[in-house]
Amino acid sequence: MRYQGVVLASEMGDAMTIDSFSWKRCPGGDPQGTFYDMKIYMGLCSSDELGSTFDDNYISGTRIEVMSASPYTSQTVGINEWFEFVFDTPFWYNGQDNLLIELEWSDGAGSLYTWHWNAGTNRSIYGLYGESTSLVQQSTAPNLRLNGTLSLTNSTFARIKAAF
Repeated sequence: MRYQGVVLASEMGDAMTIDSFSWKRCPGGDPQGTFYDMKIYMGLCSSDELGSTFDDNYISGTRIEVMSASPYTSQTVGINEWFEFVFDTPFWYNGQDNLLIELEWSDGAGSLYTWHWNAGTNRSIYGLYGESTSLVQQSTAPNLRLNGTLSLTNSTFARIKAAF
């Protein structure tokens, strides 16, 4: 399976170092799964809507592998609880472009059922592992929590300079 979703810069705010992300589990499927050749990539995207070719959605040179495990066993969480993907390598988000998140795995047992919301445009795509055709574009985006350290911008208030 291969899945990709875009988070708009307007939803992100400031630059940050992302150490992990979490999805909120919805009803359905197993509460835990084991996945082989699991990889997570992050990068930047210039479009608010994903095209039908995974690699073309990235701004050239920004795709970075942030996690790799085989097998990967997902956390066991209850319905409406968050399950987290902790990165091997943190990702620096620049605070300006759209953020692209991609997961892929070759085989496994279980599922990753998450709450989604209707974003109105093609905000995610998925397809079978190793295939670049027969992809499904969706106007949904998962409930997502990014975990990391914000890099707050410096601001000037009248004569007082504040660096947060």
